[in-house]
Amino acid sequence: MSTIDRIDTSAPPRDLRLAGIAGWAATVMVFTGVIIISSTGAPEPNFDASADKIQQYLQTQDPWAVAVGGFLLAFGLVAWLWFVCGLAAALRRPGARPDLLSTVVLVSGTAAVAVMLNGAPQASEYRGDGLDPHAAQFAFDLTSVTLANMWVALGSLGLAAGWAILVGRREPGTPGQPAWPAWLGWWALAVGAGYLVVRMAFPSPLWYLPHILFWVWVLVVSTRMLRVRPATDAEAV
Repeated sequence: MSTIDRIDTSAPPRDLRLAGIAGWAATVMVFTGVIIISSTGAPEPNFDASADKIQQYLQTQDPWAVAVGGFLLAFGLVAWLWFVCGLAAALRRPGARPDLLSTVVLVSGTAAVAVMLNGAPQASEYRGDGLDPHAAQFAFDLTSVTLANMWVALGSLGLAAGWAILVGRREPGTPGQPAWPAWLGWWALAVGAGYLVVRMAFPSPLWYLPHILFWVWVLVVSTRMLRVRPATDAEAV
C-alpha cells in the first residue's frame, strides 16, 4: 500500500499543499498571538469575573505584547481564510454531489474570521488602562460574546466538513483510496456539535474542550493536505 494519501479533488496539488501550510501557519500564529497578549499583567479573568478583576487585567496589559500579539492574531486569521478555501476545495467532489456542504464550509470559516476581525476583541486591550470598572467590564463582555459567536461559525464548519467527509466516502472516487478517513469526519461532527452545546452553555468554561479538539483537527487535516497527491486520470482508471 502506498504511503502517500490521495484525495479525489479538482484542486491541483499546489493548492492543497498551500492550504496545509496555511492551516499550520494559522494555528501557530493565532495561539502564539493569544498567548503573548494574555501572558503579561494580571491573569486573564473568567467570562463572569467582577468588574474590578477585569479592570485590573486590562490595566496591566503590556502595550508591546498587545501590539505584537494582535499582529500575529490578525495575520493568523488571514492564513485561516487560505486554509478554509483549500479545505472547501478538497471536500468538493465534482459530479458526485451538490456543492452545498463545501460551500457551507467556506462561508462558515469566512464568517468566523469576519467576527474576529471586527476589532472588538482587541480594542479593550489597547485602551484598557483608561477604562473605569464598568466600561472595562462592558468591553470585556463584548470580547467574550464575540468569541462565543465565533464558536457558532466554527460549529457550522465542523458539522459541514464532517458530513461532507462521511458522505464522500460513499460516493465514487479513486478506486481503493477514500478521500478522507471516516474518523476525521466523525471527529469534525463531534467538535461541531460540541461548539453549539458550549455556546448554549455560555459562559461555561467547557468551551476549552471542543476548541482544543477543533484546532488539533485542523492540524491533522493540514498535515494530510501537505502529504496529498491527487490521483491522475490514468491512475483512476
